[in-house]
Formats: sequence, structure tokens, C-alpha cells
Amino acid sequence: MVRISIPQGILTGGEVKTDSGFEYYEFLGVPYAKPPIGELRFKIPQPPETWEDERDAATAKKNNVATQFDIKTCNIIGSEDCLYLNVYTPKSLLDNTLPVMVYIHGGSFSSGNGIIKSEIGPDYLVENNVVLVTINYRLGIFGFLSLDIPEVAGNMGLKDIVKALEWVNINIGYFNGDSNNVTVFGNDAGAACIEYLLWSTTTKQLFHKAILQSGSILNSWSLNRKPMELLQMLLKNLNYEGDINKKREIYDYLMSLSTKELILANTKAFPDEDSKKLSFGFVPIIENNYNNNESFLTGDPIKMIKEGKFNRIPLIKGFCSKEASLRNMLGNNSVKDLSETKMFNEYVPNNFNDEKCNDIIRKVYFDNDLEHDYEKAIDFLSDLDFISGIWISAKLMAKFGVPLHVYEFSYVGDINMSQIFKLNVNGAGHCDDRSYIFSSQINKLVGFNESDKIMIQIMTEFWTNFAKYSKPLSTSDLSISWPLFSEESPAYLSINKKLEIKFDYETEKMTIFQDIFKK
Repeated sequence: MVRISIPQGILTGGEVKTDSGFEYYEFLGVPYAKPPIGELRFKIPQPPETWEDERDAATAKKNNVATQFDIKTCNIIGSEDCLYLNVYTPKSLLDNTLPVMVYIHGGSFSSGNGIIKSEIGPDYLVENNVVLVTINYRLGIFGFLSLDIPEVAGNMGLKDIVKALEWVNINIGYFNGDSNNVTVFGNDAGAACIEYLLWSTTTKQLFHKAILQSGSILNSWSLNRKPMELLQMLLKNLNYEGDINKKREIYDYLMSLSTKELILANTKAFPDEDSKKLSFGFVPIIENNYNNNESFLTGDPIKMIKEGKFNRIPLIKGFCSKEASLRNMLGNNSVKDLSETKMFNEYVPNNFNDEKCNDIIRKVYFDNDLEHDYEKAIDFLSDLDFISGIWISAKLMAKFGVPLHVYEFSYVGDINMSQIFKLNVNGAGHCDDRSYIFSSQINKLVGFNESDKIMIQIMTEFWTNFAKYSKPLSTSDLSISWPLFSEESPAYLSINKKLEIKFDYETEKMTIFQDIFKK
């Protein structure tokens, strides 16, 4: 047991030893805000409460993950009382101030958590002498509903993340962390959240570097431009009979419903205009400014990135080679359908989905090669859903001199989630890189080979050295120096069994998406 006193009260944490013998302290399920329950449902997060007795932080409660529908068990799990985080700090260096890494989990803004250690274990990272913080934030309807009124303005989940970063800024020194050297990192929706944080004036002093894995605000699934249409869909699922224009009556109605009723309605509230486009329902929106100092995002993020209105800090941005494995994971038949129909225009934005577009994409991706239809469909949907947005975002940021490193992760090992769950992709699937950054129960159950161990070492050295020095260095492979990405030299690191520097990712394919983006 180890005790730490912070302004909220005394925490009692645990002492842990990794498989390699490295020792660290852990403080689990620490509240960073007041529980957003009762009258605080849909509201901005409030400062955390204090406690008088010692608080047990040796375990995290599974019920304190954010309320969500678990697709693995088809059950509703978690609670609205979910604003908690974990802190891990090396034991051997307790007298030194260490770099801090704050992880923002992915899960399409509707699932995932930051407190269940068996899923996102700290061992690989803390062994490199950093302080690690992993956080929860509100998801789905509770995190991203908007009624376009001050009481439910939207983006509550993003505001939770800001509150967690404020907690880190105030408290991380008690855990031997350096509040002036904070790196945020995340995958999928977590990466998109980080990019949103870059545009916000409220976060400028709260973090100093960022790593964005498999997500960008330029991915169409990361922003809902029609929140009122989604609200109408939700109310229809709830059989609401009131006037849909009377927002405060709707607010009172939603406040009267149970967590379960809202989550079940949430699972059915997805834009049905075209099911072939990747969409996750309740996600970030552009808010109205109510002049109450509570707004997070009031400008168009695409316009802001073009104008350079963002915090220009050192960044790593990257993607996995076969991101479209996510569609297979979600039980989506679109990969198979596209490989058979080759109707690409059904998947792209409506203002670009004519027959001419279809001919261009078919020529670039298939080029009369009819033997690898499935692989070509995977490549196109990977580019459409993830890679093009990440790449174009990198190019736009590079125009403004951002210190930026870009990577493609294509390594296939025994602990790739796409391999474990047999997602039928020939390469690294969506967020497969995460398996080599976080320890987990699945990693231990599956076991990993010597090549996987080397990849864990390479990835964690890149990530933690970036947190320490603003440069992704690896002592495991001294033959490679990861160059900066720039407009003139769009270099990226290909991470596979062999590390390799490449330039200008898939130029002809990315040109198609740049044209789509311009429209």
C-alpha cells in the first residue's frame, strides 16, 4: 500500500511489479469531477468533491466505466457516474519529476473505457519511466447529445476530457509527474478528440505534445453536422409525442428517463440516409455560443485547420495499413459488398457520388485487376474512413510549421487484434498498434513471440521518448532516424518487421480524397 495526499483527500494505492520485475505504484478509479448524475446529466463537468477518510484507490470499479451498450455481450454496462481516471507512476524514481502521458481511449465515441486495467494495462509504458494517466469520459447520448440550448449544448464528453486535463495539471505533481511536460495520446475517437483539443483555447496550457493514432477531425465519422436530425431520430425511437420544436420540454422529458431507456434509444439513433457511410450517431458537433464560457467548439474545425487556428505543438500522427477491418469488426458487410459491386460512389459524400467519380476510383484502385477484389475494397475503405483524413490533416498542419512525425503501422504479429478476432485482413487492422503499447489480459492469454516483444520495445520507446524529448527515438533500431514530415518532404515511417522511411503515401489515391475534401 502507498498513500498520497492530494487536495481532494488521501488516496491509498497499490504496489505492482511487472513481469520483468519493474515496480510501480497505481491509483485506480480516482474521481476528477463530480459525478454527472441527477441534475448534472448533460451538464458540463463540475469540480471533484473532497473526502474525509482515506479513499481506496487500489481497485477500479467496473460499474464506473461510462454507460454503453457492450457489443461483445449485448448488455448495457457501466454507469452515468463515470468521471474517473487511473494514475501509474514508477516506484524506483519517486524522487524525480517524470514526463506525463495521458491516454484518451477510442471506441467510436460510444464505447471503451480508461480505467479497466486488464484492457489497457500500463506495464509497457511505465517501464520506460513515465507517469501514465488513463481517463474515462461520457459517451454516446450522455456525452454528445445536443438540444441546441444552454442546458444541453453538446460535446459534454470533450468537456470531460478538458476537466481531466485540468485535474492532471493541478495534481500530477503529487504523483511525481511534470505538469509542464504532458503528452496526450489516443486512438480512433480518442485521436479525433485530441485534434479537437488542439483547436480549443481552453486547453493551450494543459498539454504540450500529442500522439494521434487512427483518427482525425477530417474523418467524416468524427463530426455530426446535423444534430437536430439525430435528435428527431432519437425521439422517434422513444415514441415521444410532444412538440419537437419545444426544446426545454424535450429536455425535461429526457431528464425523466432512466439510463437504460436512453441507451437503448441511443443504439438505434444512427443516420439512415446511407448505411454504407461509416457513422457512429452521437459524436462531436459545432456548438452555438451562448456567452456563458461553457462552449468548447463553436467554429468549423475544417475551416480552422485550413486557417492554422490551432495549437502548434509537436505531434505524431499515424494509421494502420488495413483500417477497414473496423467495418468487419462491427459486422458490416460493406467490404464484401463493395468488392462485388464496385460502386464506390455509394460510399463517398453525396456531393461527389456521381458516375464520373465511380470511374475514377475504380480505375485507381482496381486498374482492371479482378483477382484481388476484396483486398482492393479493404484498401479503398481504409483510405476513405481513416487514412485520407489523417494524411490530409498532416499536410494542412505541416503548412504552418508544426513539428510533425507521421507513421504507417503494418506489422502483423500474434497480438494484433485483427488476427486474434480473425477479421480477414492482410495487414495491420484498425488500432492494431495499440496492442504493442498497452499490456492487456488478451496479450497474456494469446502470448507473443520474440518478434512481438521487439515491436513492443520499439513502439513504447518511440512513444515515451517523444514524451520525454519531443522526438520519437528508438534504441532498439539505431539504423533508423524518423524524419519530420513537411510540405516539401512528406516523409513517414513504415513500421513493420523492418522499419523503413517512405515518402508521399499513395499519391494517386490521396489525390482523389483531396478533391473530395475540397468539395
